Amino acid sequence: MSVVKTVIPLTAQLVQYATTLSPQQVISRIEDRINREGSMKFMSSLPSITSREELEETIRGVTQGNDFMLMQSMRHDNWLKFYDEKTPLVAVYSIGNPMIAKHLVSSTFDLRAAYNIPPRLLILEKEDRTGTYVLYYLPSSVMSLNGDEGNFVAAVRALDEKLERLVIEVTKVD
Repeated sequence: MSVVKTVIPLTAQLVQYATTLSPQQVISRIEDRINREGSMKFMSSLPSITSREELEETIRGVTQGNDFMLMQSMRHDNWLKFYDEKTPLVAVYSIGNPMIAKHLVSSTFDLRAAYNIPPRLLILEKEDRTGTYVLYYLPSSVMSLNGDEGNFVAAVRALDEKLERLVIEVTKVD
């Protein structure tokens, strides 16, 4: 048996939004929009779900008409502060929705898209503490490796739009 290494060129697009809102305000808005508490309950109940219908009903209950739920989060500044006490807030949120992902991670499309499902948001406090950046890789720039594939590209571009709507909503200064 042999091992073959292949390097596939990929041109990713990193989207960055800047806001004067504090990172705590942005995080609060994100966690409200993705129903952090309900998402955590969903993740712990997932092993006991026994049917597609039950799965989808549970997801609809968590998302409450929104596009995304929390899959995982991590605060990097909680450990980086031990190396540099001036570390700004740095948080990563993996957000998604299995009912959206099912269209992208399918044997009818490129299963390698699963590598970037769920999408991630980076919440980064500006170094001068005057606001926050929210960054993410544009899904359509990192998921389609086989060129234009019709329905798949349309589904990924729809995800681009949903993600952008969320980021605009949580970074908008009232």
